[in-house]
Amino acid sequence: MKKLFTFLLFIVAAQTFGQVKYEKGYLVDNDGKRMECLIKNREWQSNPTEFTYKPGNSGTAQTGDVNSVREFGIYNYYKFVAADVKIDRSVNPKTSITTDKEPLWKQEKLFLKVLEEGKANLYVYEGPGFQRFFYSVDKNPISQLVYKEYKVDMSLVKNTTFRQQIWKDLPNLEVGMDKVKFMNYTANELENYFQSYNKKVGDATTEIIPKERTSYLTLKLTPGVNFNSGSMSLPVTGSSQAKEMTYEGNQGLRFGLEAEWLFAYKKYKWAVLFEPTFQSYKSESTPEEGTIDYSSVEFPIGIRYYYQLGYQTRLYLNGFYVPRFAMNFDSNVNYIPDTNVPKSFDVKASGNMAFGGGVDYKKFSMEARYYTDRNLSDQPYLDPTYSRFSIILGYKIFSTKN
Repeated sequence: MKKLFTFLLFIVAAQTFGQVKYEKGYLVDNDGKRMECLIKNREWQSNPTEFTYKPGNSGTAQTGDVNSVREFGIYNYYKFVAADVKIDRSVNPKTSITTDKEPLWKQEKLFLKVLEEGKANLYVYEGPGFQRFFYSVDKNPISQLVYKEYKVDMSLVKNTTFRQQIWKDLPNLEVGMDKVKFMNYTANELENYFQSYNKKVGDATTEIIPKERTSYLTLKLTPGVNFNSGSMSLPVTGSSQAKEMTYEGNQGLRFGLEAEWLFAYKKYKWAVLFEPTFQSYKSESTPEEGTIDYSSVEFPIGIRYYYQLGYQTRLYLNGFYVPRFAMNFDSNVNYIPDTNVPKSFDVKASGNMAFGGGVDYKKFSMEARYYTDRNLSDQPYLDPTYSRFSIILGYKIFSTKN
């Protein structure tokens, strides 16, 4: 069954890998012609060198790049402009010794992300561990705001030429030189200054603000099948060894209601879970020396990590802690010890863990989950354990997502 689930998961992943998320947007080609289109929203963390778009829902996917497109954007998300600029890609002095104060310029044609527009425009170019800001005033050529860290006698020194550039080309007496003198090379402080400057000169400013992400709750029905097994070790009078009892494995239905709180942080990759679950296991031991009757509602809590495959398809991994607190329904274990006098005890289960992974598509999901052994007794001389492996289907019935 485990191999079957793995195979099905692979097939679903392979079939859905090509699905993509397209958003309404536009592009402007090098001739100045504007086209309304659908653009694949990769939610770029680094500035792209190319992008995929469709002229319409039924159109063929095409590729635009920095040499063929002057500008493109996804409404309410991003706007990028192509620019032939000088950029300083100096290495980080914290990881490599750099003693040059001056930027090491390289002429490149790049897609710059627009942060502010008006009389003064602010742009950013980002890569892994790398960030450079650019600006232009009165439609003059785009230039980099210079900031560089370097070492002098193993001490870290900063070239903050960007402050002089800002005060020279975008003076704002309402803000004051002192504030610019201590300005940090961050998007937040630069955006605030550019907004203030554009407002001062009476030019309408446009801030490119992505749609705000908000955390949200979903509820999901989670029926499934448990593959159960059990065992117990009984002490033998006058012996240091124990008698092993094995309960016959069987299959049983399980029913759950999963509450999932998805965090906006990291693009909804992380969630916390609470899943009240009913499960039941009834079996006889081999040889026939005892029975187990265990039915309960458990209250697992856990975390989940999603990996986005396509627009509406995700793989996920999750882990749970199953507390010892549960609602037991006349659950008991009966056994015959070496004295041949039948005994029994009520189930008082300990806590245990569970680990699983699955695929989520639209409102549906399928998961394989393994539970660690759960001790069913608080009596020190008995060791009854309950084990299971589950195949779980899911269907979302409610969501607070907009």
